[in-house]
Amino acid sequence: MRAAYSKVLLAAVCLIALSACAAFGGRSRSSNTSATLISGPLGSPATLSIPHLEATLQREFSKRPTLTAMIGAPACGVRVYKFAYATVGGRGEATDASGALMVPTGNTAQCRGPRPIVLYTHGTAINRNEDLSAVTDPANPAYGTAIRIALIFAAHGYIAVAPNYAGYDLSTLRYHPYLNRTQQSRDALDSLTAARQLLGRLHGTVRDDGKLFVTGYSQGGFVSMATLRALDHQGHPATAGAPMSGPYALLAMADEIYLGHPDFGGTAYLPLVVNSYAHLKHDSIDPAQVLSHRFQAAVRLFPGETGYRDFRKLVAAGKIPASAVFQSVSPAASGPGFSAAQYPALAALPEGGPLFQAGFNPSAYLVSTAFRAAYVADVDAHPDGAAPSNGSAPDLSRTVPALPADPQLRLRQDIKANDLRNYTPSMPLLMCGGHGDPEVFWNQGAGAMTAVLRSKIATDPHLRFATLDLDTSSGSAGTYFQHGLGAVRSDALLPVARRLQQAFTAYQHAVDTARGSQVAMEAYHTDAAPYCMVAARAFFAQYAH
Repeated sequence: MRAAYSKVLLAAVCLIALSACAAFGGRSRSSNTSATLISGPLGSPATLSIPHLEATLQREFSKRPTLTAMIGAPACGVRVYKFAYATVGGRGEATDASGALMVPTGNTAQCRGPRPIVLYTHGTAINRNEDLSAVTDPANPAYGTAIRIALIFAAHGYIAVAPNYAGYDLSTLRYHPYLNRTQQSRDALDSLTAARQLLGRLHGTVRDDGKLFVTGYSQGGFVSMATLRALDHQGHPATAGAPMSGPYALLAMADEIYLGHPDFGGTAYLPLVVNSYAHLKHDSIDPAQVLSHRFQAAVRLFPGETGYRDFRKLVAAGKIPASAVFQSVSPAASGPGFSAAQYPALAALPEGGPLFQAGFNPSAYLVSTAFRAAYVADVDAHPDGAAPSNGSAPDLSRTVPALPADPQLRLRQDIKANDLRNYTPSMPLLMCGGHGDPEVFWNQGAGAMTAVLRSKIATDPHLRFATLDLDTSSGSAGTYFQHGLGAVRSDALLPVARRLQQAFTAYQHAVDTARGSQVAMEAYHTDAAPYCMVAARAFFAQYAH
C-alpha cells in the first residue's frame, strides 16, 4: 500500500524468504464542514508547461513505451496550487490538512472552460512530509504520485484534487486515521469542498462543470471506495468511481494476514492500523496488547520523519522488524520461538506467502503472540467468508464472501465496522489491480468485492461495474468482467483493458528476467499503479461528456 521500499532492504527480505517471492446530476454536497478552506493558495503555484510534462513523461516511463503511449502526450499544461482545509480526526475532533489542486492550462477547449474534477486519494505513506503539491521536488516522498496525477489526469483536461490527509504535511493532527472509512471519506470530501472554494477564488479560465470522478490507489483505493459510499449516503453520487488495488474486504485482509500470510510491507502498515484504531471515539484497542514487548514504540513511528527509502535505518536501530510480523514456532522445546504445545492453533498455520519465512522470526517480531492467538481463536469461532480459517484461498466463483455476523475480539469488531463489502455503488464503478499483488491481496480486495457485487446482479437492475485484473502471467487471457455498462462503453473499454494487461504483464516479466523475482515482487504493487490510473481515465472518459 506504499510507494516504494528500499531496494537493498527488500532484496534482503526476499533472500531470507529463499526466493519464495506479489452522472452526478448536480454538484456534490461534499462536506458538512463550514468554511472548509482555511488558506490558499499557499506560496506560488507550480507551473508545468506541455514541454516540461512531455519530458517528464518520457523520463518517468522510459522503460515502459507502451504505457507511455497509453498515457499519451500532454494536451494541457498544469498549474498546481497548495491549500489548507478544515477536517476532522479519528474521534471526530476538529483538525486540519493540506492538499493539491491541479488545474489544466492552455487555449484548447480541453484545457479551459468547464472541466470535470478527479478526486484522487493516495496510497499509504509513512513519511509525514508527504505533499502532493510538490510536483517540482523529486526529493518529496509524494513526488511520484503527484507527477502521475498531473500526467494522467490534469494534463488531459481534468481538474485534479489530491488531499495529503490529516496527519501529514502541515496538519496539526499527531496521528493519521488510517483505514478509518468515516474519517477518511470525510477528509477527502472536505478537501474537495476546499478545492472548489479555491478554484472559485482563482477566477481563471477553468471552472468546475459539476461532474465528479473519484479514484485512488492502495490505501487510496479503500479511501476512494469509502468516499463513493459517503457521497451515495448523502444522496449526491459521483459521476463514476475507480477504486484501485484497495483492501475493500478489510476484515478478510486482516484475517488472511493473521492466519499466516503477512503482506509485503506489513511491519509498516500494522502500526498505522493500531495507532488509528486506538484513536476511535471509544478508544477501542490498547496498542500495548497488540504489539510485542520489543516493539511497543513502533505504534508512534508512522507517519514520521522516515520514508520507505530509509526504512532500513529504523530496522538497523532496532525500532521495527524488517519484515517479521509474527513469531515463528520453536523447532525444539528449548529453542527460540513460541511453544507449539502452548499455541497449537498457531503452530498448525502456515508461514505462507508472499513472504514465507521472512514474515516470521523467533525473537524479533511485531505482533504479540498472545494477541495473535486470541485473534486466530476469534477467526476460528467467527470466520470471514473471504478468508477461510484453514488458510486456504476462498472460492469466490462459488460463494459470496460474507462478513462474520458477530466477531467478539474488539479489533475484529472495529475492522469489520470499516469493511466496505456492505456498500453497493449507485454509480458506474471500475476496480483495477493485479492478482499477484503481495501487499493488497486480490482475493481480499477486488476479488471479494466483485463476488459480492455479482451476487447482487439478479436483485439490483441498476448495478454498473467492471473489474480489471492486470496480471495475465498465469497463462490465462486475464480477468476483465463487466456488467451493466452497455455495449458501446464495453466495446470502448475492452481493447484498453487487454492492452493494459499485455503491457503490465510483459513489463513485470521483463523485471523478473533482468533483476530477479525478488525485485519483481517488491515492485509489483507500485508498478501496477499507473496502468490502473490509465484504466481509470479511460473509464471516466465514457461518462465525461
